[in-house]
Order: sequence, then C-alpha cells, then structure tokens
Amino acid sequence: MLQIIPVYEGNTIAVRASGKLSHEDYQKFIPELEKHIEEHEKITLLFEFDNFTGWDLDAVKDDFKFGMKHLENFERIAMVGDKAWERWMSFIAKPFLISGEVKYFNRENLQDAWDWLREREDLEKLAEQIQPYKNIVVAVDYSAYAKHACKRAIELAKHYKASLTLLNVALEYVPYSAYGDAMGAYLIDEAIIEEQNQARMEASEAQMKAFTSELDTDYPIISKVICGETKSGIVTFLEAQDADLVVFGARKKKGLNKLIGTIPQYVQSNSRCEMLIVPLQDLTF
Repeated sequence: MLQIIPVYEGNTIAVRASGKLSHEDYQKFIPELEKHIEEHEKITLLFEFDNFTGWDLDAVKDDFKFGMKHLENFERIAMVGDKAWERWMSFIAKPFLISGEVKYFNRENLQDAWDWLREREDLEKLAEQIQPYKNIVVAVDYSAYAKHACKRAIELAKHYKASLTLLNVALEYVPYSAYGDAMGAYLIDEAIIEEQNQARMEASEAQMKAFTSELDTDYPIISKVICGETKSGIVTFLEAQDADLVVFGARKKKGLNKLIGTIPQYVQSNSRCEMLIVPLQDLTF
C-alpha cells in the first residue's frame, strides 16, 4: 500500500510504503504525485518503508516508467527504512532514476531526513528562538481522555491562532511469520489484507467524524486518519507536518507518573516537537 502523509510545506510530499506494492497501488498513487509535480514543477520527496515487502512485477514497471518520465522533477529524495536492501535501493536510484540527490536514512534518523529535505543546517540557532505555536496536533483514540485533551488544545490554538489537527493512526494489519518477518503474499492473499486495512481506515474515519462533532467548538479543526503502527505513525505525521506541539490525553495517576513504555514516551524520544500531556481523573477502581 502507498499512503500519502500530509505535509506542511508546499513542494514536499511524503509517502509511506507498506506490504507488497501492486500495479493498483501505483494507479491510485501516481495521479496524486503528478498533480503535485504539475503544481510545483520541482519537488522533494520523503519515501518511508514501513513493514515493506517489495513490489510485484507490474509495480516495478510502473515505478521505472514514472521515474524516467519525471527524471528532472525531483530535487531531493530521502529514503527512510530499517533494512539493508532498502539502503541498497537508494544507491541504485542515484544514477538512474532522478537527476537530483537521493539519500538513505535509518528509521531512528527520521528527523535528520526531514532536516536534509528542508535544508535546515543552523539548528542550534533555530533552537535558541522561542516561537509561538503554529501547528498543534492532538493524538486521539476517541476516548474521554482524548476529548479532554482536545478541549485544552483548542484553548491553546485559539490563544496562539495556530492550526489544530486531530490525528488517529488506524492500526495496520501485517502478517508475520514465527521468525518475526513479514510473510508477504505467498501465504496470505494481499487483497484480503488490503480489504481489512481499508475497513479499519473507514471505521476510524467514521469515529473521527463523530468525535469531532461532539467537541462543540467553532474553531477550525482538521482531522486526519492514517494507517500504520501507532507510535511510529504519530512520529511520521508530526515530522511531515512540522508540528511544534503534540497533545495527549491520559489517566491522572497518584504518585509517580508511569509513562515508561507508553506511546507518549516513544514520541517524546523520537520527535522534536514539544509535548503536552493532559491528565483526567480516572474514577474507576
């Protein structure tokens, strides 16, 4: 599956590739990418491999044809993954697929990939400047805790006149073998997997629509549902959106706040934006 991740900048596009890519995936994806190229002429691209198992033969042909057609339209391509063969692909792409620069980054260096695309070099000087919030994201799971966090985020967005986005990551179904590797299409029908993931996306989008309607606010809210693994999906979205604040709802606990091993801790460790955890008293025992 090819999934376009919303990006804050104009001429940059981010794509997440998962599972085994097919001709049908490219038929859905290429018109979107060509529309972006037509609008900006020169673009930069972040291509993230996540639970990726490769291409079928028709998809390889689609990829090659597209690369040859738009050889001059890419300024930079950042490839992000965690497998040796994905790194090898970036070296193959350099001399043949585009006239611009291609660079590979390991997944833990996702921030470096975005900095390279955005040509941010003087980060120390940038860090010294305290700027008002411009882009606030709330990670929601449609719970009462998330709704409470949204209310606080709306107050902040109003104060700073910031954009406000509610994000849910619909958990992607990926088959695994006993050894922990993605099994691909030779054991499980890829069409069945895609149908299940599409059903999860549609169910989450319906929940998001109901959730936002209950917030009772006139402040403009953007809602996004993406597919993937929750922790890494949030980090990918925050970097693509260049978010400066992410908000989480949480149970209010007595004593030490036990966030070890939770999604907020992972996001805090792997994302550059500030974080706000809004607790709500849990009345259950």
